[in-house]
Amino acid sequence: MPHLVLHHTTNLDGFDADAALAAANRALVDSGHFEDVAIKSRALALEHYRVGSADRGQGFAHATLKIMPGRDEATRAALGRAVHAALVSCLPSLALHCQVCVEVVELQAATYTKSTYAPGAVPEMS
Repeated sequence: MPHLVLHHTTNLDGFDADAALAAANRALVDSGHFEDVAIKSRALALEHYRVGSADRGQGFAHATLKIMPGRDEATRAALGRAVHAALVSCLPSLALHCQVCVEVVELQAATYTKSTYAPGAVPEMS
């Protein structure tokens, strides 16, 4: 399980969102807290955005890592730093001001439902 949602502005010339997701997924696997096949990540390019009241001369990449509860604050912070480092490593040299942010959010276990479908098998609920 975790879910990683990356929003980034379209003015980050040369930013490869797929490479950023791959790097973030590797960081999550390397943390030892998640199985590779459990990580679900996606990136959404933002055409319409604002950074303060400025014109388009600024940009950002913001990731939300959603995880099940049970990890202490230090572990959550370490996961956030690992994803942040992975994203920063994928940023090209930019000609604009850019902010990179990561937040770690705990899902509500009581309201989260997941099922897994394998070819030829009955879906498994968890």
